[in-house]
Amino acid sequence: MSRGSFLSRFLNGKGFYVALGICMIAIGISAWSAMSSLSDESTQIASREPSVSMTETVSEAPANKPQSDVEDTRSEQKEKPVEVSSKQTVSTPQKPVAKFFTYPVVGEIIKKFSSSELQYSVTYNDMRLHPGIDIKSKGGTAVKSAGDGTVLSVENDQNLGYTVKIDHGNGVTGVYAGLTKAVAVKKGDTVKSGTTLGPLGTVTNECLDAPHLHLEFLKDGKQIDPLTLLSE
Repeated sequence: MSRGSFLSRFLNGKGFYVALGICMIAIGISAWSAMSSLSDESTQIASREPSVSMTETVSEAPANKPQSDVEDTRSEQKEKPVEVSSKQTVSTPQKPVAKFFTYPVVGEIIKKFSSSELQYSVTYNDMRLHPGIDIKSKGGTAVKSAGDGTVLSVENDQNLGYTVKIDHGNGVTGVYAGLTKAVAVKKGDTVKSGTTLGPLGTVTNECLDAPHLHLEFLKDGKQIDPLTLLSE
């Protein structure tokens, strides 16, 4: 039997099974290769997962740690300068107010206050009203403030001579007339009861009367009798 005849018979008898076996082996090899590839990819993925997990763990802030924006806000609040108002409350000094009134000079009252009854004027030789009182005293006698107050003005009045006006508070203004030019106070001065205003001189429109101080008091701009305020 020739070699060609034997191979022909073998292929015709068992060749089919041999070919099938070869195919199965090829399929097995392919499957094994595929599984190996999947196993390698799984291994690579598994090896990368811890790194990702660690990164996420590091990037996460603890639950009890304040967020960065809150920290920044608090920092700004601490560092923000406190604005100080340029406006300042300035207290105005209280003006003195007379609690009582005393006689500016010691002497006799030679003419009283009169707002309706006419009185005789030696200087003018006529009858006229008298808006204050005249207190007789020696020329040069120190005239004193009847009460606490603030000097409103010092002037040489053509009718009353050298005159000092004082704001005694509570709407009361005192007029001290008949001083000399050696007045001891000036406008704006604060005086106490008994403060010397100046020496006694002459009242121009009463110059023929005996030397005296002409004293007037006004309450809210209206003339009143000085005797209602003066005390011994």
